[in-house]
Amino acid sequence: MDPDVAFHLEIAAVVAVALIIVAIASRGVCEGAEDISTTGRAAVHATDVESALGDITLMTYEQATTGKVEEEERCAMCLSEYGEDGELVRVVPACGHFFHARCDVDRWLRKRRTCPLCRGGLWPQPLPGLPQP
Repeated sequence: MDPDVAFHLEIAAVVAVALIIVAIASRGVCEGAEDISTTGRAAVHATDVESALGDITLMTYEQATTGKVEEEERCAMCLSEYGEDGELVRVVPACGHFFHARCDVDRWLRKRRTCPLCRGGLWPQPLPGLPQP
């Protein structure tokens, strides 16, 4: 084998091994990090998350779409259509997006504290300058 070709193959192998090591190391770091944002819309305390997941946000598809101009036809979590009579959905209070209750969107909301569809916070933000309750 030509020495130049062998040298280039050795360099390529070293670079490939280094990239694999970096990918594995960064994956472990990212999995351990919790995605908690401290900026306006996503900053929610753990107790607020639990209250946002209360029974008030669990309703039938018919209740969730009452009065809406545009109905959501598919769940963004599983991509299945809504529509069974009495099918339960979980509604995100701030944006009004909803998902099948069976899709366990609660797990996403507890970890990320944002809507899976629009990435908005769980609760509407108060207008600037107004007293908070």
